[in-house]
Order: sequence, then C-alpha cells, then structure tokens
Amino acid sequence: MDTITDTSLPTRIHRIYNELASMGSLAPSQRVNHLFSELVSISLSRSHGEADEVLGDPVVSEIRESLWRICSRGELELERHWARRIAAADDPAAELRSFPYAANYEKLTRLELSGLRGVRDELPRRVLFIGSGPLPFTSILLAERLGVPVSNIDVDEEACAAARTLARRLGLADRLEFLCADALSCADLSEFDCVLLAALVGMNRREKGRLLHHLHGAMRPGALLLVRSSQRLRALLYPEVDIHGMAPFEPLLEIHPHDEVINSVILAERPEGGRSAG
Repeated sequence: MDTITDTSLPTRIHRIYNELASMGSLAPSQRVNHLFSELVSISLSRSHGEADEVLGDPVVSEIRESLWRICSRGELELERHWARRIAAADDPAAELRSFPYAANYEKLTRLELSGLRGVRDELPRRVLFIGSGPLPFTSILLAERLGVPVSNIDVDEEACAAARTLARRLGLADRLEFLCADALSCADLSEFDCVLLAALVGMNRREKGRLLHHLHGAMRPGALLLVRSSQRLRALLYPEVDIHGMAPFEPLLEIHPHDEVINSVILAERPEGGRSAG
C-alpha cells in the first residue's frame, strides 16, 4: 500500500513542485529540464476521469496556483535563454527552429489561425499579443503568416528588450512592435482586430476576470479576443478558463487539442454596447 501511495500522481506532482520551488534558479539545466519534462508528461497522458480525481486531490488543489507561478518563471527563464542564443547565432532563423517547443508553437498557431478562419471571413489585419515574453514565437509566426504588423505587450522590461533584439536579428523589426506595460494600463485598444491573451497572464479567476473587463472597455465592438486556456491535467501547467465565464465577451469557439499541444483556445467577440470601466 505504501508503494502505491509513494508513486501516486498527487505525490509525484507534489514532489516535482517542492523541488522546483526550492531551486534558486529555474534557468535551463539538466535537472530543471527533467522536472518540467516530467510535469509535461504527466499533463499529457491522462484520461478525463483520472484528471478530475487528481485535480480534486487536496494536496494538488493547494499548490495549483503556486505551480502555475513556477511554470511562469520556468517559461520566462527558458525563453530568455533561447532569445539570447538565437540573437547571437550566425543564422538566427535556423536557431529559432531548433527551439525545443518550436513544433508545439507551430501547431498551436495553425490551430488558432484555423479557429479565426472559422469565425470570420477575413483574418485580422492588426493583432495584439498580451504577455509576449522574451521569445515572442507566436507573434513571429503571425507576422510571417498573416503578413501583418503584430504589437506585443509585456510587463517585464528585460523581456521586451530581448524580444526587440530578437526581432531585429530575424529581420522583423518593421512588423513586430513591443511595449513594456501592464495591459491594465492600456486604455485604448480599438485599433486591433484581434487581441491574444497568453495563458499565464492572470493566474486565477479574479485576475483573469479583471483583465477581461478591462479589455472589454478598451477594445472596439466586433473585435476578437483569443484566450489560451487548458483542460484535463494540462491545467497543472496553465490556468483553465471557463468558456461560460467569459463575460462581458461573447464566446464563439472553444478548441481542445488532444496531441502534444498543451493549450486550449477560446475565441470570443467584444459585443456591441457601451464601453465599460477598465
């Protein structure tokens, strides 16, 4: 009985969490990479029933938001490392393709573009990505595939500086714009046809809800909001957004991948009506 308990999923998740939380740095290393890979493996390999049981476990429930914050730190460090590496490479475009999660970003972006085509006859001409980080892979892909300018917002000054350098090295400085700011301080986003919200912007229902209400007040009627979410045990890595809790936006589409792509996608519309307070 003790052996089963020691290898149960909640116990494994708690062990990974404790070790990551105790580390002074989450910069890429053999041990850090191994722990995050183990967490990703757990998140991808389980059924709905098992996911409900694990996520409902008191041990896991207690640490979930803290685990998201650790994942956010780890993702930031990984992107920072690779942004420097790509910018320093003789062939930055080739180095970008060697990023460990390049295929995942490619698949997720294709999925999101398919979703946008499914709800609108025309793809957006002006796009904003909130929470773009030091390696704005999605924005790079969107700028290349849509051939449109993509604006990016991030609160981290170092991340914005790294992203600007990367855009220059990739020859995309004319299509990628970066603003270091809190999205809650941006009062007018009416120029954008579509706003993308990174999964780790807003770590709980209260934070996400406050941001949704602010975006509703800042975006123009008819504009699209794309929110990255999660489901099943993938919610260990990223917060799950309830499509029925998207108010004051009107949800249009929800997509849940079943392959190695982690994020789910929710597409919603900023409805007609008066502007609300941010």
